[in-house]
Amino acid sequence: MVYRIEVAGAHRHTFANPHGLVFQIGCFSEATGCRGTGPASDDFTWFSGYEWQVGVCARCGIHLGWRFISHRTSFFGLIVDRLRDTSLHPSQQP
Repeated sequence: MVYRIEVAGAHRHTFANPHGLVFQIGCFSEATGCRGTGPASDDFTWFSGYEWQVGVCARCGIHLGWRFISHRTSFFGLIVDRLRDTSLHPSQQP
């Protein structure tokens, strides 16, 4: 199943946080293995009308992106260079 979605007219976005760190994220309606953690905040949100939580790997806890939550819906904004394609069998991975 494909969970790629467009938010604000695009699947991929590039943003900088208040500390100047730049992230390229992809938007997904679901992110198996990623969970939102901590309190939701609307401080410095990249998507108007959404609060965010830090998104971490449910297994190892590494930061994968953010979960964005509105009163109607939610989605994940995942850091593109931290994603792996698990659709390939491990023996087929480069």
